[in-house]
Amino acid sequence: MAVAELEIARRGLVAAVTALFYGSLAADHKLAVAERAHQEAADFSSLTGKREQAREAAHADLVKAQLEEQQRQRDFADAKVAAEKAHLELGVLLFPDPRIPCTLQADDNAPPLASREDVEQVAAKNNPELKSALAQLNVSNADVLSVRAALLPDLGLNVTYGIDAPQFAVNGPDKVRNLGYSASVTVDLPVWDWLSTEHKIKQSEIRRDAQKVALSATQRQLIARLDEAYSEAQAAHDQLASLDDSVATAQESLRLTKLRYTGGEATVLEVVDAQTAYVSAENAREDGRVRYEVARADLQTLTGTM
Repeated sequence: MAVAELEIARRGLVAAVTALFYGSLAADHKLAVAERAHQEAADFSSLTGKREQAREAAHADLVKAQLEEQQRQRDFADAKVAAEKAHLELGVLLFPDPRIPCTLQADDNAPPLASREDVEQVAAKNNPELKSALAQLNVSNADVLSVRAALLPDLGLNVTYGIDAPQFAVNGPDKVRNLGYSASVTVDLPVWDWLSTEHKIKQSEIRRDAQKVALSATQRQLIARLDEAYSEAQAAHDQLASLDDSVATAQESLRLTKLRYTGGEATVLEVVDAQTAYVSAENAREDGRVRYEVARADLQTLTGTM
């Protein structure tokens, strides 16, 4: 039971580190996105100012572009703070001083997800919570057996061998051998203990029945958590490709909208909306990656394949 509880704690630590790692990595990527968005907003503000000087754009367009640039600057500052906080939270678990700088790197391609049948088979064998519940039931069974043993006769055997003489010698002064031995056997027959043993047996059986209920509940919870975790991981994995397509589409939309604005065919609001959509798509992609990795870590916590 102690080994199972230790394994639960170990897997929980691995899952926590995984969430902090990918959360910090996503915060770094969001910081880069915010920096690019701020630079892009500054360039667009400069472009709008030049068009206003050439009397190709209204002053309201320049005001809107400047407001967007100021907002992107604030977003960049917030993203920088969020990245620093994420690094500090991860550094608390990794380094003696959480302020030690580190560079995080992960594979861009998300690892595949195992089939549901394989996950269920591995979870049935390696789930530590289920092993802990089974071990607790075995402890309760042993406790019942130990208490019932009080109803059986108690046999005691005592054997003594040594020197029974004032001299520490094999033979005494009168040539009498000092070495000797004695043995005794005692048998205790339980006849009446005011039903104390029966009450203890009943109490141990109640505790055993409670552990059976706990084991059944653990099994049901495992089935439910396994289905929830697998569905979450599968949905997050399926959305990764869609999020990449959304980023590519938003990037192309921003490029075309800026070209249309330069040609006088689009408004400043359309450019701002395209910029916002591009930033939102990139941030959503980072959140989707974190969601998948956390869901996969939760699933691995249940199956034991860390």
